[in-house]
Amino acid sequence: MGRRGEGLLRDLLEAVEDDEKAFVTYHSRPMNSSSVGNQSDEVKNQRRLAIVIQGPIISKNDFTLETVKIYKKHFSIAFIILSTWSDEDVAVIGRFKELDVSVILNEKPAYANASNINFQIVSTRSGIKKAQELGAEYVLKTRTDQRMYAPNIADYLYNITETFPVKSGYGRQRKRIVGVSLNTFKYRMYGLSDMLIYGHIDDILLYWDVALDERRFSNEDIRKASVSLRGFALWRVCEVYLATEFLQKVGRKLEWSLADSWGVFRDHFCVVDKEQLDLFWPKYNRREYRWLGYAEIANSQEMTFREWLNIYSNLGNKQIPEEMLE
Repeated sequence: MGRRGEGLLRDLLEAVEDDEKAFVTYHSRPMNSSSVGNQSDEVKNQRRLAIVIQGPIISKNDFTLETVKIYKKHFSIAFIILSTWSDEDVAVIGRFKELDVSVILNEKPAYANASNINFQIVSTRSGIKKAQELGAEYVLKTRTDQRMYAPNIADYLYNITETFPVKSGYGRQRKRIVGVSLNTFKYRMYGLSDMLIYGHIDDILLYWDVALDERRFSNEDIRKASVSLRGFALWRVCEVYLATEFLQKVGRKLEWSLADSWGVFRDHFCVVDKEQLDLFWPKYNRREYRWLGYAEIANSQEMTFREWLNIYSNLGNKQIPEEMLE
């Protein structure tokens, strides 16, 4: 950002601070891959990783295309798979193929359901199956409207799974599944965010090879589910649907309590901070910390790596506030 832009932004933020009586910071990221010069470290042995980018192509500022170009720098030998829709522009698809990207054009399901979960299942599952065909051992699933700027992510996520082995006794799960703090909430039972997930390909395929959610909900169903976090979890839509289906497949009996949900995060999942990936998601708003507040403890608090590590290391010493679900 140039001096003029810095000055204008500083004056604007100072005016906001005076009005809100709060300190405001900012951070800018390059729009184009040509302005991203950092690189991942070279390593002697790299695991066969596939990055599955699913969803509709974001053409404004060539967002998805420039994202792929950044990934080509930071994940130099990874398979990059774009799993999108058959109605995308042919010329736009050609630009991705020129980058040696595997492109999958899916037919959209007839019924989207809540938050387009069935769209996400279809595009993610086909992308993971393509990764399996290509011989990938690990998969990092992300979205067309998000971008990771940090280098060395492949090693970081792999080292998480090696440092924190999955709990024994659940034979179908080979490695711990790593999710991201963005939209993973500490007090939403079994609600690992579905935006970005990493793990061994067998586990990630098991997670996403799930039946489409064909349930139809009335306004009364939605009203009841919205009364509390417990009601929302029991509704089993979106993230909770995916996570609980996976947990049942690997033999985890669910107790539908906050204590058991935290036990699931301790035994099966790990959560890393979006800041560790430098994850950018401009949808809806530009707040860097969408759910962070200082007034009081809120049940919308995200599960960070700090919170996860405390649960992983010392869950038995915690008083479990089940009332946060109500």
